[in-house]
Amino acid sequence: MLCSVFAETGANSCVLETDSDDMIDRDHECYFSGAHAAKDSGIALALAATNSLKLPLAQATFDQYEKMIELGIGELDKSGIAELTFPGRNGSV
Repeated sequence: MLCSVFAETGANSCVLETDSDDMIDRDHECYFSGAHAAKDSGIALALAATNSLKLPLAQATFDQYEKMIELGIGELDKSGIAELTFPGRNGSV
C-alpha cells in the first residue's frame, strides 16, 4: 500500500519497489547485507572525495549502514535500515 502511494511521486525508486514491503513487515532475509552496502557506500564516498565531490545523501546513507553494523544488525538485508528509521524500533529486531 505505502509503495503504491510513493510510486506516484518523485520518491519512486527501484529500492522502494523491492524493499518497502520487507521494511514494513520487518522481513530482512539477506540478499545484500547492510555491511556490504556500507562497504560499497564507503568506496563511493572515497572516490567522490578524490574528485572533490561532496555527496551528503551518500554520506548519510553510509552513516546509517555503519550504525547497523555498530548495533550488530549489519548482516541483515539492506532493508534492515528501516530498523533505525521507523519510530519505536531502535535497531532491535
